[in-house]
Amino acid sequence: MQRRTMLLMLICLAAPFAVRAADAPSFTLPELATGRMLSLESFRGQVVYVDFWASWCGPCRKSLPLYEEMRQQLEAKAFTIVAINLDEKRADAEQFLARHPVGYTVLLDPAGESAAAWQIKAMPSSFLLDTESRIVRSWAGFTTDHLEEIRNEILALVD
Repeated sequence: MQRRTMLLMLICLAAPFAVRAADAPSFTLPELATGRMLSLESFRGQVVYVDFWASWCGPCRKSLPLYEEMRQQLEAKAFTIVAINLDEKRADAEQFLARHPVGYTVLLDPAGESAAAWQIKAMPSSFLLDTESRIVRSWAGFTTDHLEEIRNEILALVD
């Protein structure tokens, strides 16, 4: 009886600390390629990998092309990448992407309002969202070691 009581107490104590997916902060930003305004709501129903980056970010030079490779490999899945550029000048983002082209959505946030809402503290920073736009995982910074982890997390959500 004591063992069962202890187990129930532990379960009750642990319940408030259970990990729950948090709703992602909303955004509405212009797309670099077209200028049309896109919101987070535009991607509901898909698994979304949101990546905050800038042209002056050294690790971004590695991450964006690798994310493009991953996107191409997972193209048949209900998955998309949304890259939010934080450069103050549009031309900086355009020059960067001319050298490192990507086929996924790139949004512009020169004022950094979405970065503030998402509490970005490192560059790049990325977030994996489920189909209901809830954050299920995040990464601060980038190393190539992250790729396998990211891919596995995406596959777990789309399969």
